[in-house]
Amino acid sequence: MVPQQLTAFIIGYIALIAVVFKKGGALRAIAALIVVYLVYTIIWQRPFIALQSLIDLKNWVNLRVFIYLFFSLFLAGVLREVGYLNKLVESTSGISCRFSFLGVPALIGLLPMPGGALVSAIAMKEKYLDEAKMTREWASYLNYWFRHIWVPSWPLFQAILITSAVLAISPASVISRTWFGTVGAIVAGLIVAAPALMRYTCKGGSRSLLLFLEALWPFILLALLVFVVKIGLLYSLILTLLIVLAITRPSRRALWNALKLATSPRLQGVLFEALYLKDLLVLTRAPEAFYTAAISAGLPSKVVAYSVPFILGLAAGGESFFAATAMPLLKSYIVHGSLINSPLLFISFLGGYLGVMASPVHLCFALTVEYYKARAGKVLALSFLSVVLTTLLAAPLGLWILR
Repeated sequence: MVPQQLTAFIIGYIALIAVVFKKGGALRAIAALIVVYLVYTIIWQRPFIALQSLIDLKNWVNLRVFIYLFFSLFLAGVLREVGYLNKLVESTSGISCRFSFLGVPALIGLLPMPGGALVSAIAMKEKYLDEAKMTREWASYLNYWFRHIWVPSWPLFQAILITSAVLAISPASVISRTWFGTVGAIVAGLIVAAPALMRYTCKGGSRSLLLFLEALWPFILLALLVFVVKIGLLYSLILTLLIVLAITRPSRRALWNALKLATSPRLQGVLFEALYLKDLLVLTRAPEAFYTAAISAGLPSKVVAYSVPFILGLAAGGESFFAATAMPLLKSYIVHGSLINSPLLFISFLGGYLGVMASPVHLCFALTVEYYKARAGKVLALSFLSVVLTTLLAAPLGLWILR
C-alpha cells in the first residue's frame, strides 16, 4: 500500500511541474505543491502548526536561514556595487571567457551558504546575458549546476557534516566515500553544457593575478574566519560584511541597492515556501513513510539506499534535510558495529545530493530562476538530464572502486 504522504507528494509534484511548464514561476509552483500536499494529508491543524513553527522567533533553525540569506545577499549586493564581483568575472575570463561561465559559480560554491547560487548569479548576470547574449535558461542552468559540484567532496557543506555526525565518523571519512559524485557532476555538467559552451562566447578579460586576488579577498577572508579562526559561518559572514563596508565605504545609493536585493519580497517568499514545505514533511512524518514504502516494496538494498535520500532531497530541496532525515533511517544499512558499508554510504549520499539537484524546491534553483526571470521548465529539464548522467557516470565508478 502506497503511504498517504508519498501519494500526496507525487500528485503535488505533478501539479508543481504543470505550473512550471505554464511559466508560473517558482513561487506559484512551490505553492501548488504545498496546497496539494495539504489537501491529501489533511489534518486541519497541520498547516497552522507548521506555520507557527516557521514564524516562531524561538525556532532558531528556521530563523537562522532567513538571517543567513539576508546577510549573504547583502554582502553580494555590496560586492556588486563596489565592483568586486565584476573584477572576479574579469579575472577569471582572462583565462578563458568560457571558463568564467563555469569557474565563477564553482569558485563561489566553495563557500556554501543558503541561497549562495544567487551570489554567483549576480556576479555573472552581465557576462551571461549582456556580453554572451546567452538565453536566461542556459545562464540559470550553468550557474545553478556548477555552483553545487562540490557538495559530495567539500567539508563545509552541511550534508557532509550531518552525515559525519549521524554515522559517528569524520568528515574526511565521509568524503573518501562520496567524492565520486563530484567527478560525475563535473563530467555530466560539461556534457550537458557543451551546446551552450560551443554556441556562446564573450570577450576575454585580464589575466592579472593581482586583479583576481583583489576580487577574491572577501571570500578568502570568509574562508579563513571559518577554517582557521574557527568562527561560525554566520558570524564570519557578518564580520566579513563589516570589514568590506569599512574598507570600500560604499555610497548610500550602493547600500540602498544592496539592501533592496537582500529584502526582495520574491526571493524571501521563495525561502518562506521552501522552509514551510520542509516543516510540513517533518510534521506529517514523510521521511519515515518513504522509507517504510521502499522497504515494504522489497527493493534491493542499493536501490533503497539511493531512492529514499533521492525522494527526500527532491521533496524538500535541501542538502541538510536529506542528510538529517534519510541518513538516520539508513544507518542500520550503512553501519555494522564499527564497520562502514562504503558502497551503501556512497550511493545513499549520491541519491540525496542528486535528489536535491533535481528539485525545483531547491532554494538555489528557485532563486536563480527568479533572479534571471528564466523559464523554470527548461532549466529543470537540463538539471534533471544532468542528474541522470551523473548517476550513470558516478554510481558505477564509485561502486566499483569501493566494492
